[in-house]
Amino acid sequence: MAFPQRISRATPRDGIYVSQFDGSSVYGYAGTNQRNAPPICGEASGDFVADVATDPKGDLIAPSQLGEVINVYSGPHMCGPTAATLDDTYGLPVDVASADALTKPIAVANIEDDGPISNPPPGSITICSVAAGCTENLTNSQMYRVAGVAIDRRGDCWASAVDSSDSATLVYFAKCSGKGRGATGIQNTGYGGLEFDKKGNLLALDGNAAHLFVYSGCRPACKLVAGPFNLQGKSLYGKLDSKGTTFAAADYQNGKVDIYKYSTSALTYEFSFSQDLSKGASVEGIAFAPGL
Repeated sequence: MAFPQRISRATPRDGIYVSQFDGSSVYGYAGTNQRNAPPICGEASGDFVADVATDPKGDLIAPSQLGEVINVYSGPHMCGPTAATLDDTYGLPVDVASADALTKPIAVANIEDDGPISNPPPGSITICSVAAGCTENLTNSQMYRVAGVAIDRRGDCWASAVDSSDSATLVYFAKCSGKGRGATGIQNTGYGGLEFDKKGNLLALDGNAAHLFVYSGCRPACKLVAGPFNLQGKSLYGKLDSKGTTFAAADYQNGKVDIYKYSTSALTYEFSFSQDLSKGASVEGIAFAPGL
């Protein structure tokens, strides 16, 4: 299904965005879609979109590896008009995070940086903005391939990666700059998406083991707060809603979205939806429209 860009005041603010890596649109579903209804709208984001993100105003950020661009769509209503398209001149973007996509930095996780196809360079975190473009590239020896990125309220960045031995790593960049420091105490076996809960804990998905870990600190020493919580299937990316009580995981193993009730003491599976999604297309990206 390919959507034209839908701009309508009737389009709701509350919903879930889902991207498939082998698809050409980001789908918008109303609410939490417990009835497994079709998407109500979509963005023609281009091919090879891994994860997507929203900021608190409802702007949607979608990185596309085709052309190596970061697309920003205006909120607060779902599936709004294109507000900006940024060229990621450093690598292949897979994940993004920003407190305000139109006025503040956008942190971009590059799975690998640009280079020869036979021997691509290690991955990185690129710092971009709508005003200045992509201007800074953060690297670290523990970041051979990078899958996830997160920014906290203080403006610090974390990268979820694997090193050259394929061991999971977490790298901390104070103020999203500098050489970074490898975090200690993580128990993940694989890389995945990162997300902060309302208490400031860092949620780290393990794409290898279908687990979710919850850590505190990680500047650079991590303390395990909870988990590993078992997921329904392997998921690289997952997000919390604005209340911090509902967690949605993009279950690429089974081609669906899994919805859970979240607290730091439990992750409880509630239901899934899969309408217009395909296991073969690799369901990877997920983000709540901030109204939820």
